[in-house]
Parts: sequence; C-alpha cells; structure tokens
Amino acid sequence: MPQTGASYEKKTANYPEAIQALFAKLPDGRMGAMETGTNAVAMYRRLAPYFVQLSMAAPHTVWDRQQNTSAKTDHRDAWGLAERLAAGTLTPLFVPTDDLRAWRTLGRARVQTTQDLTQQTNRLYALARTWGYLDDKRLLTKGGRAWLDTVTLPEYAQQVLTESLTSLEALQAREAAYEQLLCQLVQEDPICQLLLTIPYVGPFTAFMLRAEIGEITRFASGDKLIAYAGLTPRVFQSGERCRYGALTKAGNAYLRYVAVLFAQNCVKGKKDTPFKRRYYRLYHAHDRNEIKVMLARDFLAVVYAMWKHRTVWREANAQPRTITASAT
Repeated sequence: MPQTGASYEKKTANYPEAIQALFAKLPDGRMGAMETGTNAVAMYRRLAPYFVQLSMAAPHTVWDRQQNTSAKTDHRDAWGLAERLAAGTLTPLFVPTDDLRAWRTLGRARVQTTQDLTQQTNRLYALARTWGYLDDKRLLTKGGRAWLDTVTLPEYAQQVLTESLTSLEALQAREAAYEQLLCQLVQEDPICQLLLTIPYVGPFTAFMLRAEIGEITRFASGDKLIAYAGLTPRVFQSGERCRYGALTKAGNAYLRYVAVLFAQNCVKGKKDTPFKRRYYRLYHAHDRNEIKVMLARDFLAVVYAMWKHRTVWREANAQPRTITASAT
C-alpha cells in the first residue's frame, strides 16, 4: 500500500465470500489496480467496494512482450501493477459508471437491431429474386411491404417467407421501442440537447455520442477523440520518408460508426452545411469514401469543441430541434 509502504501477498478464490473474508483482514484506505480482460468488468464491480480507489489498466502498459522476454506470470503482473500504482506511473483506463454503461447497452442494442433488420431485409430480397420476383420498391417502405404481401410461393417456400416477415415485423417493433426510449433520455440530457443543434444530428446520433464518449474531459484534444474512434491512418515513417496507410480502426467501433453515418447523411442531405461544402471542394481530388472519413473526423472535432466549451452550433438559427421517434 503506497500510504504505509506495507505489502500483502495473497491468492484467493474469486467468489464473493472468499473475497470478503480476505479484505476483512486488511486495513482500510486501500488502493488497487487490475488488468483488463474477459471478466474485467465483472471483477471490477465486485472489487470496487473494497477500495478507496481501484484502477484498471491495459496489459500492454504493464508488460511489454517485445522488450521483456522473461517469464510472464500472474505474480509478476500483480507486482508490476502494484509498483506502478505506488510510483504514480500507472495509466488508468476510463471505467464508465453504471448509468453510462446502461446507456451504452441501450445504444448498442439499437445499432445491433438495425443491422439485424438490414440483414433480414436482404434475405427477403434474395428469397423473392430466387423465385423470379423483381421489384424496385424498398421492402421497408409501405409500398415494398404491400408488394411482399402479393408474392405467392410454393408451399415450403411460402412458409419460409411468412416466418421471415414475422421476424421482420418483430425487429421493426424492437427498433421503434429502442428509439422511443432513447428519445426520452436525450430530451432530459443537456449535453445531448447541445449536440442536437448540429445539422443532421438527431436523437440517435446525439445519444450514441453521449454514451460512447462519456466524459469529454478524458480527451486532451479533438485529435485524441478522433484516434479513440479509430479514424486516424496508420503511419509508416523512416527518416524523412513518411507514408500513411489504412485506418487503424483501433478504438470505439460504435463511435466510428456514428461519425461515418453522420458524414453519409451530410453528403446525401440537401441542407447547405460546412461539411457539405467541404465535400464538394474535395470531390474531384479524392475518393468518396475517403472524403466521408475526412468529414467524420471534422465532425468529431466539432463535437469535442462544442462539448468542452458548452457552445451550440454557430449558425443564426441553430436551436435544438423537436425530437420524434422517427428522427435519425
């Protein structure tokens, strides 16, 4: 323990009774550190009540396999964490609160449901084409759904079609329920209301930004936030030569998904925005997907500045819009 200089070495089972018995023997004012892993969140929730401060660290910050070729054991890992914690050199990871984790669970369920809905729609398209039905209507529209009701297939194929339509309706109902819930939460959150002033940012986008970023103060700059979303390119440098590769995609995939989705909406939308104007400036010099990534970076930089300084979108009529469950 850093305060007293004393150390305790103990190996125990991870069930609640054993953990409680172990910490009952230790003095108060405990500080601790643990590595991330498969069960890290569950163990963190179980151990947090026994510590004044419990930090979670990435394993590669404690043990460098390329530089340290000696044996790697749990014992050495534990001492390495303790030494860095006592010296104040341990870099802790951000651990979301239970409320923030609940928001993330809801937002990610909404994303997964939308992806499942897209897959189910594609299966229905494929099934209809297999039997010679071709139509330009989108199946998620009223016209497309009405057209599906006119499709008649042989016995077993018709059963598959009916069950697929039932699954489609269930996914649509689930998506609508998630959308309604997150709209209510966005209405009550001041940060979400601030982000809603950005053109083409609806309740879903604002909710995901709020849930996945958590606290904007944990990022030193907008570039750090962009890197956290995995939108920075790989860099290969030797001497004066420097080459940039593909995106790292090392970070929060949901935040990256929302940022790129925003860029796509800006490109498709009719409203004149700085993002749309930059798209047209770069249109003849870059690939469209490259431009969307650039716009996604710009978007996160704007989000960082607005959130950090608590400012709204700088336009004459920038006001939080009325939220409906059908907004994007």
